[in-house]
Amino acid sequence: MFKTRTASLTARYIALTVLGLIWISPLLAIFVFSFAPNQDILRMEIFPTSFTLEHYNTVLTTNMRGVNIPSSLINSTLIVVIQVVGIIILDTPAAYALARVKFAGRELIFGLILLTMMMPGHIILMSLYELMANMSLVNTIPGIILPGLPRVIGIFLLRQFFRQIPDELEYAARVDGASDWQIFLRIMVPLATPALATLTVITVLYSWNNFLWPLVIINTPEMMTAPIAMAYLNSGTNSTQNYADLLAAAFVTTLPVIIFFFAAQDRIVQGISPTSGIK
Repeated sequence: MFKTRTASLTARYIALTVLGLIWISPLLAIFVFSFAPNQDILRMEIFPTSFTLEHYNTVLTTNMRGVNIPSSLINSTLIVVIQVVGIIILDTPAAYALARVKFAGRELIFGLILLTMMMPGHIILMSLYELMANMSLVNTIPGIILPGLPRVIGIFLLRQFFRQIPDELEYAARVDGASDWQIFLRIMVPLATPALATLTVITVLYSWNNFLWPLVIINTPEMMTAPIAMAYLNSGTNSTQNYADLLAAAFVTTLPVIIFFFAAQDRIVQGISPTSGIK
């Protein structure tokens, strides 16, 4: 029985390793050939004949077709940070109120909020653009950020977490004289750390990769985000295109979110039960 279980685990690990290598192979190819001469890519070499840092120097120090990659990275980072902070500040109290505060119409309000998540984003695209234009926010960082605040998925995720927290914790806090805000800030928010971490990861990935809305609201190269900059560089490619530069730019714009994901993955899988606060 022990040998059978060991063989089963070994087979699983082998299968997961193979699938992982298949999944990561495109990224590895981008990384390796970003150091290769452009001629190797055009000749479709399996392995580069030589390696050079020239492409990364081009990406980080020059404007490629009028696009500045470092500037786009700064724009994307700024947008991500502001959206993460804004979504946590707005979604957390909203989710807490919908989960634990009893008031008339609570379930109806939550249902209406969920309906907005089911609505395709492109339906309200032009209405959002007109609203941003009336507020003079076209081609600005706030114009990119504001339509994404708050996020319904964050309210839904946090509400489900808050509902799992035992009522005894809240009752005990009220007996000790804690106010509603003290219960929320000192008990509920700390217990919701795993859910907040997951929401942070989801928001970072969504904000960094968001393409359609920034494409609509941005109209100058200096305001481009990383995905828009890469799409602009990749448009109109031809036989004289320096594909090695494109691969270097693709890896540079992807690297921050890869690093963040691997740094935060433990927080995603961390299973902290809300009931652990009862002693």
